[in-house]
Amino acid sequence: MPVIGPSRRVFVAASFLVASAFGLSNSSQANEEPIRIGILAPFTGTGGPYGKEIEEAARAAAVVINDAGGVLGRKLELVAADDESVPTSGVAAARKLIDVDKVVAISGVWSSAVVLAVKPIAVEKGVALTTVGSADEITQGENKGLVWRFQTNGKDWGAAFAKAMAKDGIKTASIMVLQTPFTLSTIEPFRKAFTEAGGTVLDQVAFNPNQPSYRVEVERIFSKEPDAVFVAAYVNELSAIAKETFRSGYDSTIYAYSNAADSNGKFVQNVGKEVAEGIVHTQHVPIAKSTAYSRYLKQVNKPEGTVATYGGQVFDQIVMLALAMEKAKSTNALDFGREFPGLVNADAPSIGEPAEALKAIREGKSFRYSGAASDFRFAPNGDQTNLTYGHFRIENGVSKLVGEIR
Repeated sequence: MPVIGPSRRVFVAASFLVASAFGLSNSSQANEEPIRIGILAPFTGTGGPYGKEIEEAARAAAVVINDAGGVLGRKLELVAADDESVPTSGVAAARKLIDVDKVVAISGVWSSAVVLAVKPIAVEKGVALTTVGSADEITQGENKGLVWRFQTNGKDWGAAFAKAMAKDGIKTASIMVLQTPFTLSTIEPFRKAFTEAGGTVLDQVAFNPNQPSYRVEVERIFSKEPDAVFVAAYVNELSAIAKETFRSGYDSTIYAYSNAADSNGKFVQNVGKEVAEGIVHTQHVPIAKSTAYSRYLKQVNKPEGTVATYGGQVFDQIVMLALAMEKAKSTNALDFGREFPGLVNADAPSIGEPAEALKAIREGKSFRYSGAASDFRFAPNGDQTNLTYGHFRIENGVSKLVGEIR
């Protein structure tokens, strides 16, 4: 991945054309332009720890699709840009991807704030937008069938945390929440579900990213000795809070998002095994055998059992875009966007191998795509449904699956 500086100017982080294993067998195919998909990822800023995983997953999916003959006889070309985890930078990058690079879709898009800033532009321009952002507002309003979320929404994720705590016998909890659209969207649903299950919320405090210290917030929340603390934050803030909690000798159990507490081992690397011990995290992830997830891990050279939350979701994004275009026989997002629900909601045999799914479309066979990140369905508004959440605990530096939450 190219080095990306801290400037807020937009850089094209990578523009790569993945060669088809079938080659260009005739002059008409050789003259076809590739289909361009924009990868808008946080290579820098708050989401910096996740940018590489997003890009690698998109690249892996493009290889699989192009090795299977591409889409409509054309190759996929991915153009990656850094949104710097900032809405203004994301908008500038998105405009370049749409107006200069002529992409038919923008994928990745980690930050909910960036998604919300980019969405009106994508909808106006008729460009598909697939995202891993969780803020509930992302799928609200008139999206013209162009906006699809490959992640749980904040409401459902918040409720999943309450269920996890109830399964663990937690009676009292407090909340520390980073002030972002996504993290805030999980709090009220958590409160509601936790209190309905008989729990009591003792306190809540909000904080900002990149604070020099979280000591004041940690002392306020942990000194009341709740059974658990829901730390709604990303990996960098969670790392700082976990270290402060350990130094202060508090023993309330921390519950966190899996993309923060696992993050491909980044969290344990940041804080060490002793600090990470016993932290619980929850996320909808491929917790059962998944053909698509196995394919993704193989493509990125990671061992079976690796939890790569965003990677699986972005792999699904690129695969679904390819399947939808092939099914619609069109690269117009207003056409192929309508195919998304049918590709996963059909009452038909499941296929998790992208190449087999493309073949089935070309042969006119009925099937439903079984995703890498989850065997999901789509609601009409673009939200994923039918999700199962993994309930993990860190033990000796390794995330262990302790149960499932539905």
